[in-house]
Amino acid sequence: MKLRINILLFFHLLFFHLLFSAIAVSQKSSTFTLNDCIGYSLKNSPGADIAKQQFLQREYRYESFKAGYLPQFSLGSSGPGLNRTIGEILQPDGSIQFLPQSQLFANSSLSMRQLIPWTGGEITMSSGISRIDILERNEDFYWRTTPFQLNFSQPVFQHNSMDWDIKMEELNKLNSDSKYIEAMENVSIDITRKFFDLYIAEITTRNARKNVAINDTLFRISKGRFTVGKIAENDLLQNELGLMNAMINLENASLDYQKAHEELIIALGMGGRDNIVIIPPKEIPGFAVDADKALAMAIEKNSAIIDYEIESVQAGRSLDLAENSNDFSATITASFGLNQTAGNVPDSYRDLLDQERFNINFAIPVYQWGMGNAEVESAIANQRSVRTSVELRRRRFEMNVKYQVQNFKLLQKQVSVAAKADTIAARRFDLAKNRYMIGKIDMNTFFIAQNEKDNALRAYITTLRDFWVAYYRLRQMTLYDFEQDKAIRHR
Repeated sequence: MKLRINILLFFHLLFFHLLFSAIAVSQKSSTFTLNDCIGYSLKNSPGADIAKQQFLQREYRYESFKAGYLPQFSLGSSGPGLNRTIGEILQPDGSIQFLPQSQLFANSSLSMRQLIPWTGGEITMSSGISRIDILERNEDFYWRTTPFQLNFSQPVFQHNSMDWDIKMEELNKLNSDSKYIEAMENVSIDITRKFFDLYIAEITTRNARKNVAINDTLFRISKGRFTVGKIAENDLLQNELGLMNAMINLENASLDYQKAHEELIIALGMGGRDNIVIIPPKEIPGFAVDADKALAMAIEKNSAIIDYEIESVQAGRSLDLAENSNDFSATITASFGLNQTAGNVPDSYRDLLDQERFNINFAIPVYQWGMGNAEVESAIANQRSVRTSVELRRRRFEMNVKYQVQNFKLLQKQVSVAAKADTIAARRFDLAKNRYMIGKIDMNTFFIAQNEKDNALRAYITTLRDFWVAYYRLRQMTLYDFEQDKAIRHR
């Protein structure tokens, strides 16, 4: 049995030694602290790149929106085209004759369009020239010019979508900056988790390897005691089982370490053949966080607050649309221009004739079987629902900010407590090991001390991870760096 255990232990340790040696040789190692990992990820990670590209997408969309309210110039042209048909021709005496027509036509124009967001109107200015060839009569053609044409259109008592669009886009622009900072802080949170996942896996593997060595030593001692009759076979078998479990734990811990290592490599955006050696933070920041200040910063900068305002504006827009769509409305259109026609281009620009047009179109709903009132009441109900929902979520948001501050303060204290508990459990395990070697305690007491030592170590590292995650989550919620006492910037 002793030979079987020794051979099994030898091959297990040899396998993991060769595995880690091969990895160390094939990969180039880089030493990273937590701050190094976060700094590297904010510049190189896929998560940071996605956040940057989404931010740029929002920025370009806003620039496009703003440009749409500047004068828009366009050049248009058509032809040559052919029109061959039988058309209605008005005669001098007022009668109509249907005569065949064959024409070639072509035109070109330059136009400028300007939106008026304050009123919802539109101004258009254009200049153009066209030519018509009459195919029935050889060399019979006409030029028609419009050197200047001004058109104006103005809705009256109607929903001004342009004004609402501007309000929405301004809020979206303000929200874009907050969302970008929050996305980058989320990258920091993700890297922090993966950093400590690797650290936990590394410590667990190191501890599992140590447990294998200790259990092997104790099994050798138990073997000798069993030989001289000092312990029962049941105690020896329990020792053997403890050694086998320690070997299995080492295998699992080693695989978890490889997975955590690759997860961090991928999250950082490093190459597949890179190797990371991490240095855990020795101390945690001891600065104090004022709950009122944290709440004020979150309300001022967090994108969730702006999202609530956007929802309220959207509800107001829907109500305005419903009210204006079911009431008196009109549209004023007017145009003024100069034009002329002639057999040649120079003459078509002489003695220009003016052309004017003015028109008012209006609509008055007479009877809609209550449809208009129903749409307005629906929009009012929706606005009230949105107002209540926004208020509820805002209060929950404020509660979460306060909870996050309290959780951060609590974890500051718990880290030191967990560190002390880890030290005590490790010391107690050393005493238990020494007392077992001299036969003062039984195997069950030793295993209890060993489990407590492992659990205390895992609890300490987990608490340390929870603290740093809470630290960066607080930054994400408030968009404020309390350690440096300044607003967070990522650009």
